[in-house]
Amino acid sequence: MTPFYFGSGARRLFGIYEPAAVAGTGTRLAVICQPWGAEYVFAHRTLRLLAIRLAAAGFHTLRFDYFGTGDSAGDMTDADLPGWEADTEQAMEELREIAGASRIALIGMRLGATIAARVAARRPRDVDALVLWDPIISGTDFLPGVAAAATGAEQTIVVHGFPLTARMQCDVRAIELGPLLAAPTTRSLLAITERRPLHASLPEVPAGPGEGSLAIEFITDVCPWIWFDPTENVGAVPVGVIQRIVRWLE
Repeated sequence: MTPFYFGSGARRLFGIYEPAAVAGTGTRLAVICQPWGAEYVFAHRTLRLLAIRLAAAGFHTLRFDYFGTGDSAGDMTDADLPGWEADTEQAMEELREIAGASRIALIGMRLGATIAARVAARRPRDVDALVLWDPIISGTDFLPGVAAAATGAEQTIVVHGFPLTARMQCDVRAIELGPLLAAPTTRSLLAITERRPLHASLPEVPAGPGEGSLAIEFITDVCPWIWFDPTENVGAVPVGVIQRIVRWLE
């Protein structure tokens, strides 16, 4: 594990690189896109384990903090989704330079999955595989839950200690992942562990071999990012989902 900073001076990003532990399998790369806010805090252990398992399976792996979050530069009040998408692209370029390969697997959880899907749609030649772990499919579905946990009546709301500006609220509200799921540009896996009403129209679809195929799998496991029932979920690791993601990418 190697922690380091990358990016520009004004937008320094913090990343953790896990080198591939398996030799002779070719150079494979994976970038992990984190969730936001308290979901990131609670899911940190899970994503660290995912990175370790990917490295053991032969993937050079990078997880990183978006601008204004974690140990990266900036303040959350200056962040927006387009900027975080650009941070993801910067992470892709950084991992390419480290490991010397071009094709990358993007793996995202929650809001990070939505960001990964948007980046993959713009750069299909660069993204070899896409894993969407309980992505935010609809911003209007996500925001009411966020607002319920928020404090303050000003334009910037605070959700469990994390500020969400009016600009970021607007970015999130505009999320509509349906069109990207209907026409994926790369081989994709949609892994759903938290069933919601908007998933009712999604059929279970087996993995396909094609570059534009989409596998949809409902997996019964814990949701490590959920904060509303901490006695049950804090520290829990969904080992089954991690194993499935690694197997699917292999």
